[in-house]
Order: sequence, then structure tokens, then C-alpha cells
Amino acid sequence: MSYLDKLTVSKRIIPAPPARRKAESADYRREKLIAHVEEQIELAKLALEGRPLQLQRKRGHKVVNVKPRLWWQVDADGNVITQIRYNKIPLIIQGRGSSIEVGQLKKLPATYRTVIKAIKAGELDRQIQSAYRKSRP
Repeated sequence: MSYLDKLTVSKRIIPAPPARRKAESADYRREKLIAHVEEQIELAKLALEGRPLQLQRKRGHKVVNVKPRLWWQVDADGNVITQIRYNKIPLIIQGRGSSIEVGQLKKLPATYRTVIKAIKAGELDRQIQSAYRKSRP
């Protein structure tokens, strides 16, 4: 008697587990960009409150403070200019340019929330795909 004869074999089918989302999918890239834009919103709120601009990141088992990369700059007149970046590459907005003139710093979180809505609607998919290709080795 073989070892396989000792098993109870049936014809029942086990459903396959749901497919994992690939890192190359458009949904994954959108979620990644939205997470980074939300991080910039938090940094803008810290700047408005006058608190230090630091983020906490997990490095192994430790949580460390890191100095973030800001996507915005304040010019001499106090006007804020920002860019939306994917993998450090600024995205071209509506084929006109990569910078968004915000005005005062207090308008920056609302501007970023508008950008998040555009990302969710798929309005920046081509730009994200282009930046993704440029960032690949």
C-alpha cells in the first residue's frame, strides 16, 4: 500500500486566494501618492502651528525623527509655491507646468486636499505613470 492510498481524496475545489495587488498597478501608485500628499498636509499643519517640522519613521524596532522633504517653498512676499512629486519627480499639472501657486500658507492644506480628489478621480494617472517610468532604473 502506498502513502497516497492512505489519504482521503475528494473532488471538491478550494477557491484560489484573492490576487495580491501588484506594485505596478495604478491603484497602488495612486494610494502611494495620496499617502505622501497627506504627509505634506500634516507638515503644513505643523508649520501653521509653529511647531518643528519632523516626522517619525520606523527603522527596524526603533522610531526615529527624520527631517522631511517639503514640497513647498515660501517666496519673499510670503506666497507659497508647491509641487506634487512622485518618487521625487515633479508631476506636470494639466500640461501647463509643475508648480502650483497657493498664496498664503493657510491655503496649502486645502490645495493638497483638492489634489487628493484629483488623484482619486484618476486625473493624474498619466503623469504618475510617466514619473514611475522615469524613476525606474
